[in-house]
Amino acid sequence: MNDRHDAGHAGRVEAHRLDGFFDAAFAFAVSVLAIAGTETPHSLHDLLLDLYRIPGFACSFATLLVFWHRHVRWRDRFRTHDGISIMLSLMLVFFALIFVYPLNMLFQSLFTSIYYSFGHTLLPNEPTIDSVHELKALYICYASAYICMAGCLALLYRHSLRRTHLDHADNIDARETMYALFGSLLVAALSLATALLIPESGAGAGLPGYIYVLLTAVYWITGRWSRKAKAKPA
Repeated sequence: MNDRHDAGHAGRVEAHRLDGFFDAAFAFAVSVLAIAGTETPHSLHDLLLDLYRIPGFACSFATLLVFWHRHVRWRDRFRTHDGISIMLSLMLVFFALIFVYPLNMLFQSLFTSIYYSFGHTLLPNEPTIDSVHELKALYICYASAYICMAGCLALLYRHSLRRTHLDHADNIDARETMYALFGSLLVAALSLATALLIPESGAGAGLPGYIYVLLTAVYWITGRWSRKAKAKPA
């Protein structure tokens, strides 16, 4: 009896440590976003220039927050810490730390181009894209990281749904998240394929980015499925 109690206690301690490590890793990724390309402002002019980086940071932060929150929801719903779950969670952390660099560069480049279109000035120390080849490489890096992270979470949900019995409503909510993740993965894969096929002439250079608008349709379809499934008797 004591051995079983000790094993259960050790398992809970290990689970809490893994959860703490996961949260700390995402907090570190957000910290990297916050300090990337910035220095301590020494004047009001420098401070105002740093404020221009807020929209890019906000978009990057929101994207990372989506992945972190979905893992938190998985953790609260399933509480499984077998070998496969641990491996997939650690892989998610690994890809998140890689994802932070193309994520930051993509959004900061986007807002830098917007500022240049209106103000005809480039922000100092901001990433610039000088050719279609560089833009393609950035889209490919972003899509690859997105696919890896969405894939890890989707497989995590799929694995846990097979091992855990949930009530009707929780099961539907978990499946909705899993379907949304697989749908997001497909959207990112479509963006990746489009980026690979963009001609060097520059025609349709922004198309891989616009494809992510399809994520709205993915969330709407999965949400509609979830509402209909909950309306049916268990």
